[in-house]
Amino acid sequence: MASNAYIYQQGTTPNTSLLNSQKVKVFAAHPGGAGPTANQIGLLQTWNPSQSRPTEPVRGIGFGDRIAEQSVGVTDLTGSLSIAVMYLVNIMQVLGYNAGSSGLIRSLKHHRWPFDLKEQIVVPNFVSTDPKAQRGSKGAEGISGGDLIQTYYEGCWMQDYNISFEIGTSTIMQDASVNITDMYDPQAGRGAYDEALEDRDENTISLLIKAAATA
Repeated sequence: MASNAYIYQQGTTPNTSLLNSQKVKVFAAHPGGAGPTANQIGLLQTWNPSQSRPTEPVRGIGFGDRIAEQSVGVTDLTGSLSIAVMYLVNIMQVLGYNAGSSGLIRSLKHHRWPFDLKEQIVVPNFVSTDPKAQRGSKGAEGISGGDLIQTYYEGCWMQDYNISFEIGTSTIMQDASVNITDMYDPQAGRGAYDEALEDRDENTISLLIKAAATA
């Protein structure tokens, strides 16, 4: 039987200042993989990480139509992805489950353990060395070796999964959405995200906060 290795051959990509989807790589682990994110997902058609964090305006009786403060809620992290399916590779398999030809897993109710995902954006060298990339007190701290901007998505669980077979459509697609426990820059690690985290330069903080500090 012929190998399917040709499916995963790497090609060249254009170097532009605009972010190009050809420069985005997503990693997980296939069954028997060497690590949680050891394998690049092939035939990936869409990858949509998403997050939401609600805020609630708080007012006080007798102080007019004025917002006193925004009460900040907690963050929900989700993602969705779709792949073109091969006979021996389906979406559960690319996320590390012993599914399809690799084992007995067929349903979300068979999943016992979470998985991780890693996203890499490959930055062209002429962009990463541009002085404009060094803005702010942190410079280009977010670019790791190999000119990569990396994000690690940890503790993921599939929350839905579907596949559709249609007459007249030759390419079969599979879609899944995932709930994510945490995300961070893997070169720093999750431990870098504590009260000492500098999320922005001090001179760019809202005037509302600065006014409160001097009141």
